[in-house]
Amino acid sequence: MRPTTLADKLESYRLLIFNSKDAEVKPLLNAIGVDNAYITQGIALYTETTDLVDTQKKEYQEQSLAYDNYFVAKDAADDNYTRTYKLVKVMSRNDKDLQNRLKIGSEKSTAIEGWIEDGIDFYNLLQNETAFLAPLVKFKLTANRINAEAKALQDLKTLRNQATQEKGQAQEATRLRNENLDDLADYCTELKALAQLALESQPQLLEKLGVLVRS
Repeated sequence: MRPTTLADKLESYRLLIFNSKDAEVKPLLNAIGVDNAYITQGIALYTETTDLVDTQKKEYQEQSLAYDNYFVAKDAADDNYTRTYKLVKVMSRNDKDLQNRLKIGSEKSTAIEGWIEDGIDFYNLLQNETAFLAPLVKFKLTANRINAEAKALQDLKTLRNQATQEKGQAQEATRLRNENLDDLADYCTELKALAQLALESQPQLLEKLGVLVRS
C-alpha cells in the first residue's frame, strides 16, 4: 500500500536509503554506479529533512502557545476595558465636556490594532481627569486599577507582535520543510528506480528496501 501520511512517507524513505547499505544489496547497487557517495547524499538529505520536520512541529507549537497567551490576555483586557468604560460613561453622564475629552460615545475601531490604541488613549485621557476620578475610588476605580488596565493593553500589543512573529517563523519552517521533502522525494524516486534495475535478477531483495514485489 502506498504511504499516505508524512510519517509513513518518511519511514519508506528511511528504509529505501539506509537499507541500500545492506550487505546483499550494496554490491548490486555499486555495480550500476550507486556508490557510497550517492547513498551518503541521501542519508544527509533524509537527516536534514527530518530535522526540518521536527523544527516545523516545534514552530507551530510555539505559534499555538503564543496565540493562546494573546487571546487569554485579550479577553481579560477587553473585560476590564469594557467595565471601566461603562462605569466612566455612567458617572460622567451629566458632564458633556468631560465626555468629549474622554471621547465617550466616539466610534471605536473594529480592527484589533485600532481597538488597542483606542483603549490606551482612553486610559491616558482618564488619568488626566484627577478631579473626576477622586470620588470614583469608592467604586474601586483607583489609580492602580487604571494603571494596571492600561499596562495590560500595552502588554497586549507585545503579545500580538510575538504571536505574529511566531506565525511567520512557522510559515517559513513549513516552506523549508516542504522544499526539502520535495528534494527527498525526488531523490528516493530516482534511487528506487535504480534499485529496481540493479536488483532485477533478485527482486526479492527489494523487500529489504521497503519496495513491495508482486509474487
